[in-house]
Amino acid sequence: MGRLKSVGRLVLCLLGTCYDFLRFACYAGWRLDMSDKRERNYAAARIYHSLEKSLSLTDRDPASGRSNTLLLKGVVDKASEANDFGYQDRVAINVLRQFSAQIKDDGEGARLNRELEELEKIAAKEGGIFEFDESAYKDAILPDPESFFLSRFSLREFSPRSIDDQTLQRAIKMAMKSPSVCNRQAWHVYDIDDPLLIEKALTLQSGNRGFGHKISKLLIITSDLKAFFSSKERYQHWIDGGLFSMSLILAFHSLGISSCCLNWSQGASADIKLRRALPIKPEHSVIMMLTIGYPNVANKVCQSPRRPLEEIYTKLS
Repeated sequence: MGRLKSVGRLVLCLLGTCYDFLRFACYAGWRLDMSDKRERNYAAARIYHSLEKSLSLTDRDPASGRSNTLLLKGVVDKASEANDFGYQDRVAINVLRQFSAQIKDDGEGARLNRELEELEKIAAKEGGIFEFDESAYKDAILPDPESFFLSRFSLREFSPRSIDDQTLQRAIKMAMKSPSVCNRQAWHVYDIDDPLLIEKALTLQSGNRGFGHKISKLLIITSDLKAFFSSKERYQHWIDGGLFSMSLILAFHSLGISSCCLNWSQGASADIKLRRALPIKPEHSVIMMLTIGYPNVANKVCQSPRRPLEEIYTKLS
């Protein structure tokens, strides 16, 4: 019986892998459809970030990134043809202007600058590089970092005090400093405080027994598959989504808001049911659920002991 169960787990794993492949095939950005505004903006971020990296290097090759200027100009041209510029399209224009300004050759940089002049009003102020002094790092050092990190526990019951939208969005903005592949920022947060919708979501999540009925604020964190283009990036949405999720948890902690991670380790059936119950975009992969709230005056929490450092750390030499 035990071996049969093990084989069953393997079969379910295979079915889940097939489901993930079908979702990538249907919704990922591998088609590179530049008529799709969102897909084009992810492509713009991927390319202009390569130019930013080139500009930031101390001993850079003058020819570095030149081929990507043509690619990025092509993306901007598509936006211009559609007369529909997204945020990353506008950032791309600014990065192109900065990059073309340092091209020293027979007129290529000047020609590109002339072509970008008519788009100057559309260009974003953000993008490119800037000087970042060591003092900025020093000013950000926490006086007692262990106190901050080690005081974070998962809370499953919260005070009646509600979290206003401004505070919630403040935490999300801080979490958006999370790194992501080529700065594509494919995250999307669904904010739910409707008791009926929360119940529908938690019915499909298997880790909220005993406290799920008390949850009044639920976030569903997702990643947009449209941001990922190649087969090498087939798992990247999970990675970027996980990085963002942890940053969001710590951002809440910095504001005195507690949280509890509710994993979404589910099969295809539960994922499909969730999408039928809630208006989650089909191209958004669910990373996890997160319940949040202010702590009570007195709280009982799990100790959740950490493993010894030597079990998770190896110095290679």
